[in-house]
Amino acid sequence: MNINQLKAFVSIVEKGTFSAAARAMGVSQPAVSLQIQALEEYLGVDLLDRRTKKVQLTEAGKLFYPTALQVVSQVENAQHQLEELGDSVKGRLAVGGSTIPGEYVLPKLLGRFKKEYPDVSITLRIADTREITEQIVSGELQVGLIGAKPGSGQLSARPFLHDELVFIVPAGHSLSQKISISLDDLTQAQFITRERGSGTRQTIENYLFKQGLSLDDLNIVMELGSTEAVVNAVSAGLGASIVSKWAAERSLKLGEISTVKLPGPAFTRDLYLVVSKHAPTRSTQAFLAFIEKLDISKIKP
Repeated sequence: MNINQLKAFVSIVEKGTFSAAARAMGVSQPAVSLQIQALEEYLGVDLLDRRTKKVQLTEAGKLFYPTALQVVSQVENAQHQLEELGDSVKGRLAVGGSTIPGEYVLPKLLGRFKKEYPDVSITLRIADTREITEQIVSGELQVGLIGAKPGSGQLSARPFLHDELVFIVPAGHSLSQKISISLDDLTQAQFITRERGSGTRQTIENYLFKQGLSLDDLNIVMELGSTEAVVNAVSAGLGASIVSKWAAERSLKLGEISTVKLPGPAFTRDLYLVVSKHAPTRSTQAFLAFIEKLDISKIKP
């Protein structure tokens, strides 16, 4: 029996499925299954009932879970305390980003941070704003950069970077000839949007509300799970959309899409730097200090 087996068991109980536990631990689902299989063989009992969609604890599992949770917590606390010893910054930094900052901003920042702190092991997890927020609250992630202000009082959030959202259409589209579009143009265009929970979608909903509209007023023809997929769909001539300028930059340079001004003032939003209100580890403190020193004006698409 080892600590990784106990961590896998605790994670499955908390997340409800093997796949969710694997995502939280940053490993493959087969790896989690092997850890549980080895743990059950060592103990000589079945800990989990796998016959239902959501994994349930057996009677033996219910008895063993409090002990496993206590051991995992004690080991993690000890690891954090050891990380604080010595002069150098070591340990783990688990960072989360919603789609836009996770794919276009954080990789650059973390690359620079790694050069200054080579002994820190960095994990970057990309998911929608809601999921990243939940994982910071649960302690799976230490810091995040997301596209909408979180509602949880357990988090500390501040604006970090401005993001401009732009209306994009396929190259050669009739609307591409206009300097700006009207609200009628917007509601009549075949519109491609992100899924629920996306920070970009929330920002679009806020913009529409200020214009006296809602998503229901748009002619939505497609709902996709990533901004990259949205841009590719527009490039392929399947419709129009509103996306971050970060995400549109490559296709704009290739001439695959065009941007047109939306009704109203410039459409911008803040990207929020989010951390737990619990005491940060030394690696988290080092990353936040590193962020504070950055010249934000030089971080551009």
